[in-house]
Amino acid sequence: MTKADDAALAKSFAEVAEMIRAAKRKATRTVSTQLVELYWQVGAYISRKLEEAEWGDGVVQQLAEYLAETQPQLRGFTRPNLFRMRQLYETYHNDEKVSPLVRQLPWTHNLIILSQSKRPEEREFYLRQAIQERWSKRELERQFKAALFERVVLNPVQASPKLAESHPGALDLFRDAYVVEFLELSEAHSEADLHRGLLRQLQAFLIELGGDFCFVGSEYPVQVGGRDFALDLLFFTGG
Repeated sequence: MTKADDAALAKSFAEVAEMIRAAKRKATRTVSTQLVELYWQVGAYISRKLEEAEWGDGVVQQLAEYLAETQPQLRGFTRPNLFRMRQLYETYHNDEKVSPLVRQLPWTHNLIILSQSKRPEEREFYLRQAIQERWSKRELERQFKAALFERVVLNPVQASPKLAESHPGALDLFRDAYVVEFLELSEAHSEADLHRGLLRQLQAFLIELGGDFCFVGSEYPVQVGGRDFALDLLFFTGG
């Protein structure tokens, strides 16, 4: 078998492997969607029983104990979680525009948005952003911590009338504000501070790649055609 045949086989095998991974991802999303739908239905049932005074709060505890006893393999049906299911339903059931979004996110994402949002518009904002950007749980928490809603919706970047008139698309460049808290810069940092901070992080990352990279220097002076320049980062690789 030639190298070309081996390469073709490897490509074919990789395509099959990707099919399997895609199917697994789809199955995981389907299970997640079904789980949230189940929680929604349970929350609606509990809400109705409490609203009609058929149940008191103590009955929810009894329900949790009953489920734990009769279906010990179940997870997530504790008393606090049952009340969270009720909260999920009561928060969104009257909003036909937003309620379908809930089913597109995992339960943990919904809990984060429910617990950390202060108003309906904020909940809708994070639901839509989490779906559109496919945020992980960790990224969603980071965006809350970075107050993305406040920065983008409540306090968006402002442009002077002159800039807006001369460059109508200028605001689009700043609409997605970037959070670089990992650089640990002061609030009054300069553009040069930001530049150096980014270079430090990039330098550390490249060094972590291993022995194939040798760090030569930062702002390394070079001369080309009689003109002086400074390279942000200079590495030597043995590859």
